Amino acid sequence: MTRSLFLYSLLFTALFLQAQNLPKEQKISDDGRFLYTGGNSYDGLYDESVVQEIRFYFKESNYWTLLKNNYNSKTNLLATLKYNDKTLDSVGIRFKGQTSYQGGPGGGSASNSLKKSFDVELDFAKDNQDINGYNTLNLNNSFEDASFMREVFYYHNIRRHTPSAKANFVHLYINDEDWGIYQNVQQENKDFLKEWWPSNDGSNWRADVDGAIIGGGGGSPWGNGTTAFNYLGADTTKYKQYYTLKSDELGNPWEALMQACQLLNTSEVSNLHNVLDQHFDMDKILWHLASEILFSDDDSYVYKGRMDYFLYRDAETGRFTTYDYDGNSSMEAKFVNWSPFYNESKVNYPLLNRVLANPIYRQRYIAHMKTLINDYCDETKVSETINAFAILIDAAVSADPKKQTTYTAFKTETEVLKKFMKDRKAYILSNTEFKENTPVISSMTYSTDQQWQAPKPNQNTLIEVNASHPFGINKVNLYYGQGLFGRFNAPILLLDNGANGDKVANDNIYSGYIPGLPAQTWVRYYTEVVANNTAKTVAYYPAGAEHDVMIYQVQAETSLASDVVINEFMATNENGPKDEKGSTADWIELYNKSNAQIDLSGYYLSDNPANLKKWQVPSGVKIAANGYLIFWADEDQTQGPTHTSFKLAAAGETISLADKNGALIDSYTYANATTDKSFARMPNGTGNFAETANYTFNSMNNPNAAQETLINITIAPNPASSHITLLGVNAPVKIYNTLGSIVYDNTVADGEKIDVSSWQKGIYILTGPKIKPVKIVVK
Repeated sequence: MTRSLFLYSLLFTALFLQAQNLPKEQKISDDGRFLYTGGNSYDGLYDESVVQEIRFYFKESNYWTLLKNNYNSKTNLLATLKYNDKTLDSVGIRFKGQTSYQGGPGGGSASNSLKKSFDVELDFAKDNQDINGYNTLNLNNSFEDASFMREVFYYHNIRRHTPSAKANFVHLYINDEDWGIYQNVQQENKDFLKEWWPSNDGSNWRADVDGAIIGGGGGSPWGNGTTAFNYLGADTTKYKQYYTLKSDELGNPWEALMQACQLLNTSEVSNLHNVLDQHFDMDKILWHLASEILFSDDDSYVYKGRMDYFLYRDAETGRFTTYDYDGNSSMEAKFVNWSPFYNESKVNYPLLNRVLANPIYRQRYIAHMKTLINDYCDETKVSETINAFAILIDAAVSADPKKQTTYTAFKTETEVLKKFMKDRKAYILSNTEFKENTPVISSMTYSTDQQWQAPKPNQNTLIEVNASHPFGINKVNLYYGQGLFGRFNAPILLLDNGANGDKVANDNIYSGYIPGLPAQTWVRYYTEVVANNTAKTVAYYPAGAEHDVMIYQVQAETSLASDVVINEFMATNENGPKDEKGSTADWIELYNKSNAQIDLSGYYLSDNPANLKKWQVPSGVKIAANGYLIFWADEDQTQGPTHTSFKLAAAGETISLADKNGALIDSYTYANATTDKSFARMPNGTGNFAETANYTFNSMNNPNAAQETLINITIAPNPASSHITLLGVNAPVKIYNTLGSIVYDNTVADGEKIDVSSWQKGIYILTGPKIKPVKIVVK
């Protein structure tokens, strides 16, 4: 039987993710129309739903004294670490932190406490030693945080809209002695950058050095903004006093930083939105600033202005952005009445003082803050999250022999956090500028020949936005960019005038075109709706723009050459046909339907739908009239001109054949190939593909060959939120997510239930031997 058509879109999304090498923090919506960044859930080391257990074993009986002696020099002490069933030896461990280690400027309870924070280097003595790909751990002691969850809760929330660390809970034991609950916060290093950006090849600084107030004189011990993107002059050595360069692959990082600071601090405020875009990713910066201010993070750009934030210049656009570091001091009750424009009056904080004085950026910032409040400050959601975390760590906190607080304080502080979020929301929304009505955007769609149909090469794409506001709409801006990362083009004005694609004038549907683009170009886009009130209030669709966007891909060119087709292939070959060297390998059979020989020189074969030109057929390769030609997909081009640069995946891929111009001739998407069985066209050369146990290698496909009879099984309920029941099966099954990862692998009996309550919402595929694939929706 031919595989179900619904697999095509699912597999294409999964293959697209792999082909594009999207950062881990990005994902495609189930319908393929949205690209989201942030807000993922995690399993393994940073699973928020469990308390991970970690054990340190030191050989030295006086290890505590040695750790204290090593504090100032930041010297590691070797130990063995156990995590689940994994044992890592020669791990480097040392104390970390400043006030959390010393107990504040005057010492205090923490100075003599055994509840210290730890820096753990898993690969300190052994290269490539890691847990789930992470080689550095930060175990934080919850200093001055009786809730034991501030950082976990803070990062759990802001990670939806701004790059920030993963965090969860760890129960620590040292030499099998209970050391209590720690907050396990991801190291923000090059591994972190690679999860949020297409690469980690940019320049990364931490703002972490004390300095005097700009212009000299006394003042705040934190420097009052010295490392807040202030312009210190053309001498780059001055910047090296206040910023620590963590990594750089671009070259000339200090010159770039100096020039960015100069541009930010000397440009006309009213024109900042026109001059900063080439040097700053201002949208990301505004999301970061709004997140810090909403949660009143006093270790941050917006408060101390000199430390505990990072600045990154990405390699893809060369632009600067900021991201958070150290959230343990957020949500303190004494800061609940921070202005939503906190510190905007201080000239030494130019990302606040100058940027928020620009009306365009100010309205964008307000719109983002409103989205954050909507996402983070819902009283029911806040209580559910805090209660879940509290229940998770309750017993361990109660029994924690090293804690610097009391169990009663822990119970009280969780209620303090809930009250903070409730009061914070009320205070910000009481601000006059936040009382302005926001435009309502009901929908945004794209159309070509029909709605949601991807454009053909160089075909315009119609965008339609349904928007309204009590005072009317001033304008609707459409932003679009080519590719899945980078800057957006200057906005296109969408109109409601009955022309230029707009169907009916004055119906609140604003229309316009994204111009035609080359074949297979990925396009991301979003809209900004500006109200016709005095403030020119704005709203965005998607609300999380620019990191949440809508997407489409221009169709591939369709070749006029249609005489050659993909006729049969085997994606997992163990005992089947052998190549010239006597080796079994994946193979693809082409068939020439014409009565003339065809020269395939310069044609392309690919297993990547986003790159039809993955492997080019060498010169001189021809296929006979009405003949067959085998290509070996074995990643070994040294064996000859019919050996490709790629292999086929048993889990599923898209095989394509393109002409010399890269125009698509033929393609097929398959799933869950069976060893030594082929997919073949029935009838030969023209029919649909079917999996068959009797492959017809390099010859006509036999429509009478024995084909696999697939079992139909039932999933109930489907969609599901807590569990599914499998009906009509007694066999091994595997369930895959959209990334192709196996989430369930077991032999099941008829009527067996599978718990899906912890699975991420989305689409899954159940398969197995002789089982027809079934789509599962977890909601």
